[in-house]
Formats: sequence, structure tokens, C-alpha cells
Amino acid sequence: MNETFESTFPGVWQVSDEYSGSGEYYWDKRDCKPFSGNYSGWAVGGGANGGPLSCGSNYPNYADSWMVYGPFSLVDATAAEFNFKLWLSSELNYDELCRYASIDGTNFYVNYTTGNSSGWIDRVLDLTNVYTLGDLTGQLNVWVELLFDTDYSITKAEGAYADDIVLHKCTAVSCPSGSAALAAPGTHQIIDFPSAMTLQRE
Repeated sequence: MNETFESTFPGVWQVSDEYSGSGEYYWDKRDCKPFSGNYSGWAVGGGANGGPLSCGSNYPNYADSWMVYGPFSLVDATAAEFNFKLWLSSELNYDELCRYASIDGTNFYVNYTTGNSSGWIDRVLDLTNVYTLGDLTGQLNVWVELLFDTDYSITKAEGAYADDIVLHKCTAVSCPSGSAALAAPGTHQIIDFPSAMTLQRE
């Protein structure tokens, strides 16, 4: 799967706002801050309240914006990665962009990134080493997702963008690994933590 946000969106993705108390904010393609091409995905750029936001607007309190892909099979995989470009400006330790994997479509595990990336950085979710779940190769049903989650106070401009998302599955006897680095050149203040989350449909 390769998502550049240059064609119809959400397409293969399921997007949702799992907390309606602060309005409706979905992931959507916008031309505010692309990494490549003309568009990227803005975590709060869609929905009844997110759609009218102008580029540069602050993200809301209590954002709970999900973008889920799956299920897909890793039964014949020898390795698999979920890679993407991330631009993040969030309240450190309180507002975060999460990258998760699941084998049931409800309980998601792995890492979130919080803080200020000071530009575009690479992020990768190694599906052979997922927090709590372990190695997902051999699994019949797998989901991946991006979640932008914020607390009740202090918001910043824009929040999170994603671009050039690639889900890479390898079925060769030998397979390259670690194609995307977790660090990026330049000045940034970000922290990555393991995490778990349950998708509760309203």
C-alpha cells in the first residue's frame, strides 16, 4: 500500500473522530504542508469542524482522529514495515501522533511521538516487533493506523501531517530491514513511547 494523498481520499482508509465532544475532526488530504506532490494528510483537516480550518490553524483540544487501514494478510511475509513521513507540532508529553498495529481491529499497540519535529522526519513501525503483540508475520488479519490524540488544554498550530505512507511486505527468503530511520538531521524535540489503545466506535 502506498498513500501519497494525491488521489481520492480516504479511499482504502477508514477515518473517524472517536470523541465528538469537541466537534468533528477527521484526517483529510490538504494542500497546507505537503512533503512531496501537492497534498499531505492533515490529522484535523477534515470533518464538519476540521474541513473549514485554514492552513496554520491550531488543532483542537480533545482531538481523537483515527486513520485505519486493513485488514491485510502477513501469512506469507518474512518481514513487513509501515513507513511514513511525519510533520509534528504538539504539546510535548500530552498531545501525540500514534502509529499502531492490531490483529483484531480493536486493540492497537506500539509507539506514539510527541513534541516538535522541526520539519519532516521519518517514522517506521516494524511489524515483526510490535509492542505487546510481537512478530505479526504469519498473521491472517492485520491493521495499521495513525491516530492524532490531544488533551484538554494547550494547542499549537496545525498539529500533525503525514505523507508518503508505504506499507512494505516482503516474501523473499532474505529481506532488507530497517529502511526508515527513527531520527532525522536537524533540530527537533520529540519523544517516542510504546503505547496501547482501544478503538471504541461511537
